[in-house]
Amino acid sequence: MDDPTKGHATRVYAADPLLAGQDELIVKRGEELLEVPDAIGLAAVDRLHPDTLPACWSPLVVHRLRARAAGPDPEAALGALLDRWLALPRGGEPGQALSVLWPSRDTTPVRALAVRGFAPITSLAVRGVRPGTGVGEFAVRPARADDVEVVAGMYERLVAYDAQWGWVTMRASTRERLRESVEAEVLPLNWCWVAEVDGRAAGCVIVEPPGRSGWISHAVNEAPAAYLGVMYVESWARGRGVGAALTGVAHGEAGARGCRSCCCTMPCRTRSRRRSGHGEATGRS
Repeated sequence: MDDPTKGHATRVYAADPLLAGQDELIVKRGEELLEVPDAIGLAAVDRLHPDTLPACWSPLVVHRLRARAAGPDPEAALGALLDRWLALPRGGEPGQALSVLWPSRDTTPVRALAVRGFAPITSLAVRGVRPGTGVGEFAVRPARADDVEVVAGMYERLVAYDAQWGWVTMRASTRERLRESVEAEVLPLNWCWVAEVDGRAAGCVIVEPPGRSGWISHAVNEAPAAYLGVMYVESWARGRGVGAALTGVAHGEAGARGCRSCCCTMPCRTRSRRRSGHGEATGRS
């Protein structure tokens, strides 16, 4: 069977020149190769322990598909691949989920996902970065070592907010895992800023520098790339430009440190001006 990856990449790059990583599909350990006419995919299963930090952001069992579709009817090709994948045995574990990563601007085949019950949950947004902050009227400062409780508290409220929509989950261990992460990783290893309004902490932003964002930077072709993983504004401070000030500082600092792009993932329930990226669709079984 001809590999449809080249045709898939040609179509996707025409729709989104900033996207990368679509012209190959390398089998990783634990993945199963699926092939149908004009489409190819790699299926895998992720399992998480409920007491780990990643379990806050995901169901505990996620069946994932990395897919490529081409040919004269990419929608039909993707649909046939999805049907092949959906027919695989999944056992009787409760609370399983299905996830497909797809380029968000490549809309030609996506009806195949919608008619099979998939809905978008997140998108990866990317924009080029340039030096300059545009801080505005708010005080935005680098986070300090004694900001552990402040940042961890806002991080926890962000998880609780996202948990309303059914994919992110508040676990019994979420508070403890988040505090550990802020103390051991976020503050010493990432870039983190806190916004203050009248001396009161109003929001925070956390960015993974290029040395820690390799897991996502392969998806864009303008490197080095940083990853904006967390941005939260307290409810009492929203609508006043705090979020814009935080992201302005983050993008400005990334540009000043030599980054050419800054990535983030965002829930598809919100409206945003997306420059580029992937979308992730999901279903539950």
